[in-house]
Amino acid sequence: MGHRLLFVNSTQVADDLFEKRAVNYSDRNELPMVNDLMGWNWSFGHMSYGERWKKHRKMFERLFRPAVAPTYWPLQGKEAHALLRNLLDLPRELIEHLRHNAAAVIMKMIYGIEIAPKDDRYVEIAEQALDGVVTAATPGAFFVDIFPWLKYLPEWMPGAGFKKKATWKESVFEMRDAPFEAVQKALAAGTAAPCFVSHLVNDLNTEGNVGDEIETIKRCAGLAYAAGAESTVSSLSSFFLAMVLHPNVQARAQAELDSVIGPGRLPDYNDRPLLPYINAIVKEVLRWNPVAPLGLPHMVTKDDIYNGYFIPAGTTIIGNTWTILHDERNYSRPMDFVPERFLNSDNTENEEILDPATAAFGYGCRICPSRFMADATI
Repeated sequence: MGHRLLFVNSTQVADDLFEKRAVNYSDRNELPMVNDLMGWNWSFGHMSYGERWKKHRKMFERLFRPAVAPTYWPLQGKEAHALLRNLLDLPRELIEHLRHNAAAVIMKMIYGIEIAPKDDRYVEIAEQALDGVVTAATPGAFFVDIFPWLKYLPEWMPGAGFKKKATWKESVFEMRDAPFEAVQKALAAGTAAPCFVSHLVNDLNTEGNVGDEIETIKRCAGLAYAAGAESTVSSLSSFFLAMVLHPNVQARAQAELDSVIGPGRLPDYNDRPLLPYINAIVKEVLRWNPVAPLGLPHMVTKDDIYNGYFIPAGTTIIGNTWTILHDERNYSRPMDFVPERFLNSDNTENEEILDPATAAFGYGCRICPSRFMADATI
């Protein structure tokens, strides 16, 4: 219907376009359903590529770059232990425990807030806000993204049913604003815990536009929760499914833990270099069932030519993560869950095989900025 779609199905093309021509292949399409009607236009994940986006990205990466990631390990370890206790006590509530674990880590990390064991208001609001964005972000899910003028139709008109789904907007703004306001009150009272927001607010340059900086911090914090909560639950759910379907993998992983850790304690992050098979399982979880099979669509800013193909400006370009991570040229038996593929015969890392992180966390300038934290959480 007048919209051009380009699917990138190989690592070579992904590298050529998203990395080597990043400036031209890092924009976003207008998404009236997500951005305008559902209220996500504040999220820098959906922003157009430019100075505004760069400002948000730079701020976000200050507290999520690789050198900073280890500072979050104690919190992630503490919540992992809490997850284990919850699984032991109420094993049938698996998904609920995973949701609580992801929310507890992110809320403490971003806002310094300890969430309630059950029925936490912040978590409930966030889940309402996130309920529709996954569906709405899927290319072609709503006609209003193809014909933007439809957003002006009144709700009562036939074909405007999508507007009723846009009622998530209030939850989206409450998810972003409520915990941020709680941190601001705690800062004013001198009781704020060290966290993403408190660090950035305390480091503000009072000589600049403080109001604009505060808004940028609020947006970055809100996106951290939105991006991290559902994706972590998805990956951990895939892990449990894999262990149920492949008891031989579970047995080998348990044997590695027993031989390295022993029965006297639980593993921690200092043990990770000694657990190659556990690391291989993490990689295989990311590869076998990627969180975002089609990623978030990019948009081409200017006309381009690649390998003889003319790619017009405005083309939606989709990194086909599912295909890349299930390509037989990259992985033998791609549909099978085989962590051993990432190891050599002597149990060292197989560096010749494609690391799933090259596709699982997005591409080029738009790659997930908190991927190191996400990897450690999993």
